[in-house]
Amino acid sequence: MKDEFCACPGLGCSPATMIAGWFRSYGSLPALSMIPDRQVLLTHQGRTALGLLCNILGLGQGDEVLLPAYNCGAEVDPFMCAGCKVVFYRIDRAARADIGDIKSRLSSATRVIYVTHFFGWPQDMGEIVDICKQRHLFLVEDCAQALLSWGSDSLIGKLGDAVICSYGKFLGLPDGGALILKQPPKFTPACFPNITWTWQASLPLFKKWFMQHNALWQRYPWGRQLLNRSWTSRPGHRKSGRRLEMLSSNCFDASRRFWRMSRASVGILKNTNIHEVVTRRRRNFAWLSEHLKNNEHLMPLHESLPADVCPLAYPVFAKDPGYARSYLEKNGIFVQGWPGYYPGMPWDEYPDACVLKDTLLTLPVHQDLSLEQMEYIAKCANSLGNHFSP
Repeated sequence: MKDEFCACPGLGCSPATMIAGWFRSYGSLPALSMIPDRQVLLTHQGRTALGLLCNILGLGQGDEVLLPAYNCGAEVDPFMCAGCKVVFYRIDRAARADIGDIKSRLSSATRVIYVTHFFGWPQDMGEIVDICKQRHLFLVEDCAQALLSWGSDSLIGKLGDAVICSYGKFLGLPDGGALILKQPPKFTPACFPNITWTWQASLPLFKKWFMQHNALWQRYPWGRQLLNRSWTSRPGHRKSGRRLEMLSSNCFDASRRFWRMSRASVGILKNTNIHEVVTRRRRNFAWLSEHLKNNEHLMPLHESLPADVCPLAYPVFAKDPGYARSYLEKNGIFVQGWPGYYPGMPWDEYPDACVLKDTLLTLPVHQDLSLEQMEYIAKCANSLGNHFSP
């Protein structure tokens, strides 16, 4: 691996695409945001949509929200800021909701059950829907990671009273979420982010685009180091075995509660070929699935890719997560995970969620990556054993 280097960054966007998106934003709404019999509010971020939902439902002191213990914290903070009590329910090591545990944690104060479709794979919603109907609870489906998945009978995102989307997880956008409701809302996002904010938020996207489309810098170690650095928030270091707190960037900013999706993001979304996005993500996932077989250091969360799933990433359990992440990032591969813990929660009650947080990493499979880049990712991942020392 010493003699080759091939940057495999996260999703990026060129300045020209961003500017063109700004001008395309006027007129009709993006097709992806138009859903029959639903009210779609384009929001600044997915967490902004949750903050708006808290306002719409009047959630506050005395209200309980059941939410999966495996989370990044961004979905927790809006409810906490509203004054709600967030109660976690268990997620097993296959990232599936524990229905029995949900039932055991229901109380007279429960108002919302929150379900996340992790990495694009659908949760089993049947029994959860029944619970919500019987107890008159509000059901929220988090489709931030399943934006382009359909699920069995095309039901992902169609069973909840509200659906949360985050377009930036699948497209190179500076921002962009959505709150999808069955009923017309009492409040709507009122203002666009200003141009300065949008441009600053776009700088990391420009950097990733440059890394993706300009190979000259890859020839030199100093260039690799400069452009690989700081493309994402890095987790901190553990001290005395203590769990890491979640990243501050995942916190909810209440001042943005009524921000809309930026004009640049709206325009890019309007010009996106969704079929092509799904096809390339599925192709890249299948490539890694085939070429990472029998890898003792990275074990896949999912052995196969159902026909109705568009994957967010390729999730793997790492034998040594810290080393694997460091090694892959050093070789130019964008790696993510959720190592941070929301403060003040009884994490010892959720051992499987902690295993997912501590050992599950994701390899990129997004639509901007070619098969040559997927081959490079597989080579790096399979070479971990040559460098790993227990």
